[in-house]
This record gives sequence, structure tokens and C-alpha cells, in this order.
Amino acid sequence: MISGRALQYRLRNILPTDLSRRAPFVAWSRQSLILTLVWASLCLAVIFGTNSGKSQALQAQDLQACHQEKEARSNLLEALTLKHESAIREHRSIEDSRSALKQSRNEAQTELATVHQDMEEALQHVEKAKKERDIARDLAASLLQEQADLKQQLQDQPQTQPEADRHTPWLPSAERDKEDPELAAVLRQVSINNEVMVAISNRNYAMPGGMLTTWMENVKRAGVKNAMVVALDAQTKTNAEAQGIVAHEMHLEISAAQKDVGSNHAVSGLKFKILRHFLQLGYAVLLSDVDIVTLQNPFDHLYRDSDVEAMSDGWNNDTAYGYNDVLDDAKMGWARYAHSMRVFVFNSGLFYIQPTLASLDLLDRIAYRLDMENGWDQAIFNEVIFFPSHGHHKDPSVTRRVMDYMDFMNSKTLFTIVRKDESLRNYQPVTIHVNYHPDKHPRMLAVVQRYVAGDMQALNAFPDGSI
Repeated sequence: MISGRALQYRLRNILPTDLSRRAPFVAWSRQSLILTLVWASLCLAVIFGTNSGKSQALQAQDLQACHQEKEARSNLLEALTLKHESAIREHRSIEDSRSALKQSRNEAQTELATVHQDMEEALQHVEKAKKERDIARDLAASLLQEQADLKQQLQDQPQTQPEADRHTPWLPSAERDKEDPELAAVLRQVSINNEVMVAISNRNYAMPGGMLTTWMENVKRAGVKNAMVVALDAQTKTNAEAQGIVAHEMHLEISAAQKDVGSNHAVSGLKFKILRHFLQLGYAVLLSDVDIVTLQNPFDHLYRDSDVEAMSDGWNNDTAYGYNDVLDDAKMGWARYAHSMRVFVFNSGLFYIQPTLASLDLLDRIAYRLDMENGWDQAIFNEVIFFPSHGHHKDPSVTRRVMDYMDFMNSKTLFTIVRKDESLRNYQPVTIHVNYHPDKHPRMLAVVQRYVAGDMQALNAFPDGSI
């Protein structure tokens, strides 16, 4: 196929350049040119017809491809739109989270600033408290020094107490220590304000996990620092010291008159001879049997205004503190009503006794009767205290005080009254003496569960009395 530009080139080469020479040739060439043009037109028609047929097929294909591409682009655009919308939502969510986080951070900073301020104030209070504590310590040290100086002055003074003054306690002294140097050394170590709490025990109660163990555990828990055990044998001393209680061993013989009253009562009867050693050295003693559970420091609840201060076997105001007991003797007519004073006995298992002449007289009279009589030590203890002088009998004239029966509680009061009274649910006794019941240790452990561990049902399994 010859293009138009090539044809023009050929014609330009064929035709002469001089116009005069062209004329004859032009006529001839017109016809040739016409024929050539016709032939060229036919060729172009054929060419363009062929190309036109091919172009329509290609256009159809291109149109279909264009539609497909448009559809693909539409789908892609829709997918991109969805992703764009999702991205916008995520962006908004992130912005919301960022805003919430910023708000939380601001609140946390505010809270932290408040905490820092509180800490600053607390530190200021601590510093102030430390200064006050140091002042209090200095004051306490000064008072203790004054007390020690006064105590030393009193000890250095000769004992010029007149015989008639039977109720003024005396103090420990170097001269008195000579009467029992070993015990005096122990008491100087243990006592506080010349007072000591004492339990007397032998191996029957001193085995690990026994009644003496329970007694010692609760004495220590109650904060009693001036407590000790008088051990009647080496094994008891060892067991007591192993549990962190000071023990002093003393050996005393049970009198022949007391050998048949039972080992417990016979051992209990020895306490009056033992206590004499303490009083002679100038120490007041809170004597405690080992069947007692100590819940508060008993020294914080004593009056110390009498020779003897003892717990009661009574269970209400009348029985503990005394009442007017009237006997009705109808045959006497007008004088049928005879009045008497009655008070339930002091319990010899818990009493506070001061180092006075009257107290020594009391102990000596009780010890003498226990050596001579086959009697119960508690009964004799009360007879010597309460029976008045008569005939050839002279009572020791001790001043006496009964302890608060609800603070220093016996087990009858506890099991028959207190545990059943809802208004006493939160009442905390000072000590509880399991003296009315023979199953002593189980009840002691139940008392600990009730008042130390807080088990309100711990006492429910026990009857009021003994079975």
C-alpha cells in the first residue's frame, strides 16, 4: 500500500519542472491520473472497508473491556469507600478513646496532686507526733527517775513502823532480801511497782498443752508482764521457763493432816506458806489458780485499799456483796423474824494480798489450821477472815474488799447468767475462774474461744452445771 505522501513524491519526480514542457504531458497524464485516482480510491475503499470491519470488532472488544474496567473500578471505588468509612469510624473511636484517656489522665493528675497534699499533711502530723512523743519520753524518763529516787530514799530509811500499824504495806529493802536472797533476786527481776502475779503448780498441771500452759498463754496475751510460776518440782520449772514465764522452784511438804484431803486441795493449801515469803520481802501478790483464764490485765482493776482483795463465789449483788438474811421462827411470835448478815465466800483461788502485819497474821493462822486440821483451805481462809474475835480467839483484823463479781467472774456466773444474756454479748471480763465445774480445762479452752477468738457459740456445748 502506497501512502499519499509517497504518491505525491513520485508524481513530483515524474512531472517536468518546466511548465511549457508540461502541457502535452498534462493531458496524457490526466487520464492516467484519473485512472490512478480511481484505482487508489478503490484500493483505499478496500483498505478502509477492511479496516472498518476490524475497527468495529475491536471497538466492541474495547467497549466490553471498558465496561468491565468500569465495573471493576466501581467495585474498587465501593470497597475503598467502605474502607474509608471504616477508617473514619476507627479514627473517631481512637479520638474518643484519646479524649477519655486524656480526661482520665487529668483526673489521675488531680487525684495524685490531692494524694501528695495529703501526704505532705500526714508527714507534718508525723513530725509533730514525733516531737510530742520525744517530749513525752523525756517527761516519762524524768518521772521514772524521780520515782526511782523516791523509792531509794524510802528503802534507805530504817523500818520504824510501830507494832500498832497493822495495815501499812512495807517495801522491799536490802535488809529484807537477806531473808530469802534467791527469791528476792527473782522478784526484783519480775515485779512491777513491787507487785507480782503468781501461780503455784506441780507436774500434774505443768505438762505442755495442759492447764498451766493455757494459764500462761492467756496471762501473756493480756499483757501481764509481772507474772511468774512457783514450781513445786523441777519438771514444772523447766516447762514453765520453756514457755517464756519466769519460774522459781520451792519445795514444801504437805502436812500429815492434809494428806487425805486430795492432792489438789493439799497443794492449794501450800499457797499460804509460800505467800509468806513474798510478803516478808515486801512484795504484794495477786495469787491465781491455774484454772483461771486472764482476759485483761488484772492489775488495772485493783483498788489496793485493803489487806486482802479477793474474788467472790457469788453470782449477783446480794450473794457477792452481802444481804440481810431473815430466819422465820414462827414459834417466837412477835420475835419470829431473826436477822443475819450473809455474804458468799471469798475464793481462795484469786486474791490480792499486801505485805502488812495483818496479812502475815492471816497467813500464819490459816497455815497453822491447815497443819492441824483435815479441812478445805478455802473454808478455813474465809473463817479466819470473817469470824470475829470471841473468847480466847482473836481474829487477825484484816481489812478486806471483794472484787467486782462481773470483772473477776466465776464459772457459775458465766454459764448460768452471762452466756444467756444478749445484753452482755460484748461484755469482756477481766478474768474467768472455772471453779464451779470439774471439767476445768475443756471449759477454759471454750472460754478462750469465746472471748479471744470471738466464737459466740463456743460455750453452748456445756451444761449450766456438772453432769
